Amino acid sequence: MPRPLISIITATYNRSNILTYSIQSALGQTYTDWELLVIGDCCTDDTDAVVAAFNDPRITFFNLEENFGEQSEPNNVGMRLAKGDFIAFLNHDDFWFPDHLEFSLNFLHASGADIVLASGFIDHHENKSEFFLSGIVPEKYGYHPSRVFVSATNWLFKRELVKKVGFWRPAKDLYTVPSHDWLKRAYELGSNILPTKHFTVIALPSSSRKNAYKDRTIDKAPFYSEQLNTNPHFREQIISENLYKCFEVLYYDENTYYWRFFTKKIKNVFIKLGLNTIEFELMRRFGKGGLLRSYRKRRGLNLN
Repeated sequence: MPRPLISIITATYNRSNILTYSIQSALGQTYTDWELLVIGDCCTDDTDAVVAAFNDPRITFFNLEENFGEQSEPNNVGMRLAKGDFIAFLNHDDFWFPDHLEFSLNFLHASGADIVLASGFIDHHENKSEFFLSGIVPEKYGYHPSRVFVSATNWLFKRELVKKVGFWRPAKDLYTVPSHDWLKRAYELGSNILPTKHFTVIALPSSSRKNAYKDRTIDKAPFYSEQLNTNPHFREQIISENLYKCFEVLYYDENTYYWRFFTKKIKNVFIKLGLNTIEFELMRRFGKGGLLRSYRKRRGLNLN
């Protein structure tokens, strides 16, 4: 098979029933010159059979011999195996709109960016805020790791950055999550990180779903998959329904408005002092490696 331009990396562990929908969103891309490396963290379910059933030579499954316990090592394996000039991550419970890769790649070329961050929707399910937005970068300041967290599913970047930035560090050694740590390091090394300002991602994070792994929760995955495949107006419908709610809360809920006003002022002070506010808050709340432990507990996974 010819060398692909984009390598897509999907880290997964025993969620074959939702992985299939994620893979379908990759197959639905308008840009087709890619390979998909599905890296199992020592999966013991039928993930291998689910991947094989797609019968697509662009999709390859690798299963680690030992369970690492989180996605940093599977994603590192994927980056070592990647053949493309560009790398995209697709979390096993996330979705891309059909134009995600095409738009992101065109934007990266046109802008001269090293990394582009797509905008997206996060469906938090049981959490207080059912929907949230991702990849929204303030135009005044640009991307800064103290201001915004952007899931790896939203990224597209030049593979040559791996030599410059290195691989993902294990969650046990961090106060934050490995993806945020990697993007922070890329930023600190002077990488040009730009937002596409185009909504092409839907995330259903397992950290927002109690016992997602233990109960093998599928949740809204079939609905999103069907809408992305059959409804050409789905993006506009989500924007209409959820941006209104977002603005209503952010600008007209008094408590939220004033909380945002004062925390932004405090955040600016921290940034001027060279402190990372996101990392500082997680350090205060969870300690080193504690965020991952809290996620594993909520997901119904073993804490060891």
